[in-house]
Amino acid sequence: MPRIVSDIADAFVFRKIHARPQFLLLLRRHSGPMGGAWQAIHAQIDPDETAVQAVLREVQDCTGLTPLAVYSADFVSQIYDHSTDALVLSPAFALEVSPQLTPVLSPAFVDHAWCDLEETTARLPWTSQRWAVRHIYDVIALGGDEAELYRIA
Repeated sequence: MPRIVSDIADAFVFRKIHARPQFLLLLRRHSGPMGGAWQAIHAQIDPDETAVQAVLREVQDCTGLTPLAVYSADFVSQIYDHSTDALVLSPAFALEVSPQLTPVLSPAFVDHAWCDLEETTARLPWTSQRWAVRHIYDVIALGGDEAELYRIA
């Protein structure tokens, strides 16, 4: 029977330019795992930290960005990892950053792009990530009273 694991979390960083949300995607170095793929930020949750602490650490490490606001995206990606026979559950978080900031990429990445919703979903390789981005766009990134229900920092 597959075991259930939840030791990773996804961070979807966005900014607003003239009230229009744009998502940050990072291009992985070609020589590493998933080389040449565009992605959101994925955090390994250390045993002594919460999922929120993990995404804040990883966003800082990967981009040098500090968020203005952090939201629970109210979305959990589920992936079956055949190599370990595990069902992996990954909570998603949305992090809003200042539109004036420029990411400083860690060595794992070679480029970044700020993308509108359509371009973001076109570039992300995993269906669950595309669903998460659409949900974040509709519920959080556009703002409003409902977004504040999900704000955690």
